[in-house]
Amino acid sequence: MNSVRGSLASIPGALTNFISESASNLLPQNSFTGSDSGAVGSATTNNDDDVSSTASQSDKSYPIPASLVKEQWRLIFTSDANIQDLEAAIAHCRDLVMLSDECSEERRWLVRHLVDLRLSLKELESAQADPLEVAPQVKTVVGHHFNIQRSGHIAARQYCDHCSGIIWRMIQTSYICSDCNFMAHQKCLDSVVRICAHVIASERRYPVDEICPEIGLAAQNYKCAECGTLLNFKNSWIEPRLCDYSGLYFCPNCHWNDSSIIPARVVHNWDFTLYRVSRASLQEITLFYDKPLIKLEEANPKLFIFLEKLGSVKKLRQNLFHMRKYFLKCRTASEEKLLDKQLSALFMQDNLGSNDLRHHLIQSTEFYSINDLELIEKGILFDYMQKLFNAFDLHIRHCELCRAKAYICEICSNNEVIFPFDDGCIMCDKCNSIYHRVCMTRKNMICPKCVRIQERKNQLDSNNGANDDDDATNASEEINN
Repeated sequence: MNSVRGSLASIPGALTNFISESASNLLPQNSFTGSDSGAVGSATTNNDDDVSSTASQSDKSYPIPASLVKEQWRLIFTSDANIQDLEAAIAHCRDLVMLSDECSEERRWLVRHLVDLRLSLKELESAQADPLEVAPQVKTVVGHHFNIQRSGHIAARQYCDHCSGIIWRMIQTSYICSDCNFMAHQKCLDSVVRICAHVIASERRYPVDEICPEIGLAAQNYKCAECGTLLNFKNSWIEPRLCDYSGLYFCPNCHWNDSSIIPARVVHNWDFTLYRVSRASLQEITLFYDKPLIKLEEANPKLFIFLEKLGSVKKLRQNLFHMRKYFLKCRTASEEKLLDKQLSALFMQDNLGSNDLRHHLIQSTEFYSINDLELIEKGILFDYMQKLFNAFDLHIRHCELCRAKAYICEICSNNEVIFPFDDGCIMCDKCNSIYHRVCMTRKNMICPKCVRIQERKNQLDSNNGANDDDDATNASEEINN
């Protein structure tokens, strides 16, 4: 009976070993499905036998500058480090930060690592203060904030971003970063090399604005840009894969042939073709996807000349920007929160594929996100903004408080009220007065209000000059007397 129990007890271990061996021979077939169906494309896959060999080599690498390698035994610890080790590492890391050059790669790495060490120390101290408290579920590694994934059935396969092996969630413990969705086995956590894409995006603050800034394999010393795996014929051929976003070469373990639109190609060439990118670049583009950071007119003003759809969206944004001021000053609109209600209603109706209500479209006229530009190309964003314009215009023209803030053309003295967002009207850039475009054309685009202000200013200056001359004359007479 005992022999039967022993054989039954060995089944889970044998099954785990069998699954691990099988997973090491599989190439991940991940695909990114962003907030928009056409956002960042699906991954194309190739079956390579080199992935398992590169994984073992990348485990030996740490994302640490070469000048700090000799200090890594005092700075880098595994997840089982105690409080004394972490306190000593924090003190040493703080001293190295003060000794490093400002804005250098060493200081940047040390600051990131110092934050990770302090978070780990806080977790251990809170766990010791309350022995009954459950061990912290969040693990901090090179900027990632890993949360444990609960076991269960999922529709699609998941792969470890570190070793590229399959994550069998029914029997294996896995973690996912809450910031960049980096997934890893529990055994791979302490060997993670890739810095969190959220940290990189926060430091960069703007997508890479050069089209595939390739430097070549020779500049990379024929090594993978992320894990340092040799990309040569020394042991076995490992395919170098070019990332079209960063311009760097990666090994198959760090580059899964994922496809994505490239922000620089969109801004400079209005090109929405999907290009192959590395895993790190894919995660970074995903974080930038819905953030309005691109000043398109400043980066490429000629796009608004050649693309009529961009000019139409720009005009609508300017009109919505003026309409927003009426909504903010209208007591009725503020009490009923009409601005947010209109945005939410049209957002749900058009199903734009993002959780953001796109307040930036009416708060400014120059910033665009990658998602905005893609929706402009598809014609979806223009229809959404046109419906928003019609809804705002309906309220402003029927609200007594909003109509009280309308304008009357001073040139033709017509009793018809006009607004800044009317098609046949134009606003003075200096005094913000509104006139009919035809009337301003007859006046050679000279604003009557600006003329009056300038005349009044000249008159005041002349009066002040005459008074100064009189004071000077009186002062000289007093001196002579």
